[in-house]
Amino acid sequence: MYAEKAAADTGRLYGIRLDGRLVGGVLFRVFDTASGTCEAGCWLEPAASGRGLVTRAVRVIVDWAVDVRGMHRVEWLVASGNRPSINVAERLGMTLEGVQRENDPYRGVRQDTEIWAVLAPEWRAARAGGAGR
Repeated sequence: MYAEKAAADTGRLYGIRLDGRLVGGVLFRVFDTASGTCEAGCWLEPAASGRGLVTRAVRVIVDWAVDVRGMHRVEWLVASGNRPSINVAERLGMTLEGVQRENDPYRGVRQDTEIWAVLAPEWRAARAGGAGR
């Protein structure tokens, strides 16, 4: 699916390696060049957590999306109970914009989804000031 998205320029998937082993990935689930909006996401093996791998990897792909591809808005959607992913959004300087209540049935239980985002001017300003780095 992501090979097709990459070919169509509508999404991307990148691996995260630790000591030569694939332990996770970051991605653009949505990459809409016409609107200038994309949605970043991630996955990580539990054994690789707590090392800042996701934060560093997302920082790299957001830099690329904003600086190279001209994206204006990068979104991060996360289940309200997923504290590690919320921490990533906070470390990246994203703003919590709202919550979609009970929108996502996951394993038979409806969960809330938080919408976090950063705009290109905010991203550049934080980078220039060294915030979130």
